Amino acid sequence: MWMMPSPRQRLQALLRQSAMRSGFQVQITRILLPRALGEATADARDCVAYRLPRVRPSGHSRQIPWQVFKLVSHANQGLAEGWSWAKGEGELDPEALEIVAELLRDLPGDVYGLESTPVSASVYWEERGTPETVALIHQLLTRLLAAGI
Repeated sequence: MWMMPSPRQRLQALLRQSAMRSGFQVQITRILLPRALGEATADARDCVAYRLPRVRPSGHSRQIPWQVFKLVSHANQGLAEGWSWAKGEGELDPEALEIVAELLRDLPGDVYGLESTPVSASVYWEERGTPETVALIHQLLTRLLAAGI
């Protein structure tokens, strides 16, 4: 008996192949979302992360890790409306914060998380786009990495 992938699974495979060809590392991971307004506990979620590795120049500066997610909470200083900090609130300078807020406004609608670490910049998303959506995410994360944020 043959098991055929569903149309959704075919789309996911296409997006992930496109992402890997453009330099992303695609990873299935578990994240802990920040506590939303009115919630007693934070939610954990299994998801897909598209990670764009940093290219470290010799003598790179200290990278501040941060995470933001699309939900409403009190930890939203400097972010686009509907986004909240999970990690790193108050750590970025105003110029970097403006770049992050602009990037959040430009991300595709099904992206629900953005992360920056010393190793990579990542998005967490529903994978409901096209290869062009992957290209847009690549462009936005490249801009973030080029700014050193």
